[in-house]
Amino acid sequence: MRPGSSNSMDRNGGGPMGGPGAGAGGGDRGGDRGGGGGERGGGERGGGERGGKGGGSGGKRRFGRRKVDPFLVDKTLKIDYKDPNLLRRFLTERGKIVPRRISGLTAKNQRTLSLAIKMARNIALLPFTTITSE
Repeated sequence: MRPGSSNSMDRNGGGPMGGPGAGAGGGDRGGDRGGGGGERGGGERGGGERGGKGGGSGGKRRFGRRKVDPFLVDKTLKIDYKDPNLLRRFLTERGKIVPRRISGLTAKNQRTLSLAIKMARNIALLPFTTITSE
């Protein structure tokens, strides 16, 4: 045996087999990081191995019932830019338009609603933003 040969192998990340990544040096760390992010939350959240059938969301992402479009349920409701009280239901407290996945609107009604909100902002029925004092 040559003196210092095993130490140089361990320092370089090689083990008794001589391959890179076989020892306890830096080789093992590289394998953990480049594995596609399985341990970092990507595996369970998408429902891949545990989720059962296909790429649907697992049990973690769904909170309660699916929201329904209020304009489809109640036919008397109309999206009108002159009705700021109705439009305020679809704005956040900062004045942003609530996204469709949260409001439960259909794509067509979301487009109509966003145009109505923008028209109401232009004629000063709704604010563009709110002023928060911190």
